[in-house]
This record gives sequence, structure tokens and C-alpha cells, in this order.
Amino acid sequence: MYKLWQQGALNLGEVLATSYKELGLDESAFVFLLILARRLKGQPSGWSLSDISDLMTLDLNMCSQIFMRLVEDGFLLVNSNTDEFGVRSETYSLAPLFSKLEIVMKKTATKDRENDLQELALKIEQIFGVLSPRDVELVQMWMSDDGFDTSVIELALMEMQMHNIRSLKYVDKILLDWKRKNIYTVDEAKRSLLEFRNRSSIPKSEKLGQSTSNPDDYYNWIDRIKANLK
Repeated sequence: MYKLWQQGALNLGEVLATSYKELGLDESAFVFLLILARRLKGQPSGWSLSDISDLMTLDLNMCSQIFMRLVEDGFLLVNSNTDEFGVRSETYSLAPLFSKLEIVMKKTATKDRENDLQELALKIEQIFGVLSPRDVELVQMWMSDDGFDTSVIELALMEMQMHNIRSLKYVDKILLDWKRKNIYTVDEAKRSLLEFRNRSSIPKSEKLGQSTSNPDDYYNWIDRIKANLK
């Protein structure tokens, strides 16, 4: 994240706005960090705490306290250097802040996935009843290993219900088919289903006259899945 911010590919304000409370920072420290980050990027060595204070409603003493607290709490790294003439200078890095942000964001993402899994499991249980541990593990695999969003999984469930089938194995095969085709969004999945139905509506006589480098594109995968479920 730190390198992305340095390259201008990451907006610190957007990321920090949703994470500063989790980091244990108050609003004054939040604003201070945003101004400091802008100074470090545009003028790494030619700024002072007075410059930051002038842009805030806090006096120099309060800004100095915030600065020291950020250093002590490990949000800001200060390195002191002395050149060959004995002149002392300091360099500053926000790398520790971004390290803390990554930890917070990973925790938030994990919590969100757990909540999504619980909500999805409840919806599936409304169809199948109480899920076995193995079923829960399968649903979790769709999200964690296969990388499917809950909305895509729910679309696969709707497709299952439309064909009057009650089987997680059927849903799994739909998702495997989408994964093979690199389909990971609802819009892509809907287009795939529509294309399949359009192909299925073509008379067999016309299909036989068509040439294709991939004849599997025309097989009735729904019937094949149903056969595998027996």
C-alpha cells in the first residue's frame, strides 16, 4: 500500500477515513496525517509543524503533541541523519501507518467475509434445511478458494431452483463452469446463461450445419449435470 500511495495510485484520505477509528486515532490526528502526507509527498524536507498548524484549527503546541504521539504510537517513522559537516537533519516516513492500515483492512475483510458467509448459509438453509459441516465447507470454498461473490452464488442458486433441482452439487457444477470461463460477476454470469439459452433454442438441424472449433459449446450441460446427480 505504501508504494501505491507513493506512486499516486492510492488515495490515503479514502482509506484512512474508514479506518482511523479502528486504528485508535481521533479526528485531529486524522486531519493532521492527511496534511502531513500531502507535505511529505510534495515537499519532503521543506516543511514545519507550523505549516501544518496554519492549515488546522489547532495551535502549534497541539500539533506538536499530535506529532509526538504519532511517532510514539508507531504511525510515523523519524530518522535522524548527520552529514559530513555535522549538520543534522531528519527524514520522515509514513510506511508504519500503511502497515497498520493493511492489518486493519485485512481484519475488516475477514469479518465481512464471515458475515457474508453466515448470511449466505442462512439463505441456502431456507432451501435445503440445516446444512452439514461438509456443505458449509463447500459454500465457504466457493467464496474463499474460488473467489465468487455471494451475489454470483445466489444467481447459481436461482438457476438451480429454476430447473426444479435441490442439490448443492448442481450449484457447484454451475460455479465450476463459470470459473472455467473466468466468469466472476453477476452481469457476466447472466450473459453466459442467456447465451446458453439462445443456443439451446436453435433447432438441431441448424446446429448440425454449424461448424465450431469447440463442439462442447453446444452440449446440453444441464442434462449432463442432472445425469451426474443420479
